[in-house]
This record gives sequence, structure tokens and C-alpha cells, in this order.
Amino acid sequence: MASARRPERAGRQSALSRIGPADLFLKRARRYQRTRRLFLSLSVALVFLAPLWHLSRNELDSAGLTGGGRWVGLAARVPHLELPPLVGAPWTVELLGLEMLDPLAAAALLAARSFDWEVAIGVLPTLLLVVLLGRFFCGWLCPYLPLLAASNAARALLRRVGVRLPEVRLPRRAPLFLLAALLLATALGGTQLIGLVYPPSLIGREVFRAVFYGGLGGGALVLLAAFLFDTFVSRAGFCRSLCPGGALFSLLGALSPIRVRRAKQACTDCTLCDVVCNLGQQPMSDRLDSGCERCGRCIAVCPTGALKFEVGRAALSAGAPARPVPSRPERGRGAPLPRGEGGA
Repeated sequence: MASARRPERAGRQSALSRIGPADLFLKRARRYQRTRRLFLSLSVALVFLAPLWHLSRNELDSAGLTGGGRWVGLAARVPHLELPPLVGAPWTVELLGLEMLDPLAAAALLAARSFDWEVAIGVLPTLLLVVLLGRFFCGWLCPYLPLLAASNAARALLRRVGVRLPEVRLPRRAPLFLLAALLLATALGGTQLIGLVYPPSLIGREVFRAVFYGGLGGGALVLLAAFLFDTFVSRAGFCRSLCPGGALFSLLGALSPIRVRRAKQACTDCTLCDVVCNLGQQPMSDRLDSGCERCGRCIAVCPTGALKFEVGRAALSAGAPARPVPSRPERGRGAPLPRGEGGA
């Protein structure tokens, strides 16, 4: 019986090897996915609407004497609401005089010997969230996610027209070494370098530059390089292997008690959860570490509902995946392959 099933399983694995995240439909945990995408939308809206709101206020306060510009007409459509003063990008936000910092920004200030009690207060809420929830910022709030989704879609389109793209995998500890090198360079030179390669900082700064000065700077080239790397060299390779923020969140997220648990009896070994994960986690064989971004896409794509979040022991340390669980005996036909759009 087992020998008769081998050709069917081999054919199924061959089909799975030809699909990507853009081919999969997230049909489960829809409320979780809608909530996550709502927070992501708010984060992206903050990046784009905050500079337009400030430009609108400048135009209103100056009675149109600021010289206008290509964005003034769009800024004029922003409602003139009496909102609390809000400045910054997703990695540093100042609201009502309280500055909330990305832990990576605080680490850079600490390396540059500019850390004080105000920085400590600003980073404390976000630090506690990362320690509790893990690397959630990458899956819930990072404004680079729409670009990553576009990269995945581009890879899927190229694959469908017959273009074979490489899948380069850098060493698992590469982001940790890069983070250490950037912090060391900051400590030695006293210059903030992390913001020059960190996508949330780059995107926020380039949008402000475009709105107020009508052009883009060198940060746009870094973002373009990251997009091209993700598209033509390694799927989500920048986020997985080169992002300093992701490396720090993985380190801090090792203490998080929230993790993905697989019900072995319900799992059909279809590998769809492994395919949909942007960060190289392997839920099907229980190979998950603190690099999990809590996006829940593996749970949403599972055809049998074998995956779920649970609160338990802390996740494993960054760069040290769990030992694989031995494969179970063949069980016959697996669940059908879902087709659709995986999204961000």
C-alpha cells in the first residue's frame, strides 16, 4: 500500500515545489488577518498622511506663502482637524509630547552614548510589547510589507511566464552579525548608521522628503535595492537575513511565550505553511524560532486547521531552530492545494 502511494506523494511534492505565497489563499483565521491588516494599514497611513497633514497645516498657517508645490493640492484635501501634535515615522513617534521609540532606535542611541532617561521611558512600552509578543512589528506594522507583497507577486508572475529565479539563503546568523557591526560602527564613529538601512526609517524619511521637497534621496535607492534583492535573488531575503530591526526583534522575541503549535494528528504534511512563510520558518516540522513574526499566515493557509497560536514556554533563541519532529507514516491523500492570493 505504501509503495502504491509513493508516486502520488512524489507528484504532489513536485506540484508544491512550483507554488509560492502569492498562489495561496488565506482562508482560516480571517478575523486575525483582518485585524493584522487593519493595523498595517494604519501604520502605512501614518507614514503617508502625517507629512500631508503637516504640509496642510503649514499652508494654512502661512496663508499660502510657503510657495506651493506638487503635493499642496493633495494636502489641501486633508481635513483640518484639531489633532494632537504627531510627528515621526513608525520607528519613532512623538504624540502629546511623549516620544515612543523602536527598540532598534534606542539601541543605536545607547551605542552612540546618547541614551538618557527620556529615551528609556520612550522605549519601555515598545520593548515590553516585543518581549511579550515577539517579532510582531515585522508582521503587523512594518511599512515595508506592501513592498514585500509586491515582490512576492512579481516573483509569482515571473515564475508563471517561465522565468526561473534563484533562492539564495544567507547564513542564519547573518542578520545578527550585521546588527552587531552596525552598532559597533555607531559606537566607534558616533554616527547613526542603522537608520540608513532600516526600511521603516527609510520609508518615513523618504515620504517626508517627497512631500516637503518634491524629490527622493539616497534612501530610495536602498529601498529599491532591497526590493530587487527580494524579487530576483532571495524571496524576503532582506527581511530574513539583512534587516537589523528584524535581528534585534528576534533576539528580544526569544522571551515571548506566544508561539505557533501544530496538532500532529490533523497535519497532512502538505507544506503549505512552510511555503507561505516569508521568514523561512517551518511549522510543518515544528522548526520555529524567535524569527516568527506572528503574522498568522501559516495558520490561515492550513487546509486542516492543524496550526494555532498558544501561550506556553518562551520561543527558541534566534538562529537556533527547534529540532525537527520525525515524519509520520504515509497517510494517503493530503488536502487539496488552495489557490488564490496570499497577500501581505
